[in-house]
Amino acid sequence: MRRLIIMLLLLLSTVSVQAESVLMARSYQDYKVTLESVKKALEARGYSVTHEQRCDGGMKGMGYETDLYRVLFFGKADEVRHWSTAYPEMVPYLPLKIAVIAEGEQVLVVSFNPEEIGLLFPDEELKIQFSRWKNDIDSVLAEVGK
Repeated sequence: MRRLIIMLLLLLSTVSVQAESVLMARSYQDYKVTLESVKKALEARGYSVTHEQRCDGGMKGMGYETDLYRVLFFGKADEVRHWSTAYPEMVPYLPLKIAVIAEGEQVLVVSFNPEEIGLLFPDEELKIQFSRWKNDIDSVLAEVGK
């Protein structure tokens, strides 16, 4: 019985760690309103949306019927330039990304937790930057998820 409890606790701790890899909010507003709200919330925090990628073709190929799936690439030009130069291995992670996905009457707004990338880099200054990005994404999600 004791082993079972220990295994269950280990499993639950693993699940909670994995859940922190993804940051998510649900919006009950219209899809287009939510998409625009995300853009405005990012811009209010000093970010520029550098690209909006439609993903409907790839999604239909995987069996999804929605065309309401976009990925927003965003960042602050000086930060992206600085960190890409200082750490070229960060280029695949920059600019940051956030997905806006219609799901029935709701809209999901999802991003990867930047602090998870920080686990790959030992530099303390960079870890601070990842925390700042996470805090900004959290505040965008909180604003949009109201």
